[in-house]
Amino acid sequence: MVIAMAVVTLRFIFISEPDKPVVTVKVPDSMLFQEALVIAAKQQNKDPTILSATYPAGTPITGGTVGEVAEKNTVIHVIDPSVVG
Repeated sequence: MVIAMAVVTLRFIFISEPDKPVVTVKVPDSMLFQEALVIAAKQQNKDPTILSATYPAGTPITGGTVGEVAEKNTVIHVIDPSVVG
């Protein structure tokens, strides 16, 4: 018996990067959201420890799995305080 793992596509929009602001990742819905953020940050050569993630309305994403976050929205805004100020 094969158990299919659900895959979620998240779009990370790096608000402070006008040249290449969007990173799309496909990850298992059971993955911790923080791990998906690290994957996206590495693609942008950003330090994931200083980034903050919010839903487009500005609500902070505090944790959970990719599936839990994706239930609310698959578009994630990423803010780099070292660029924004």
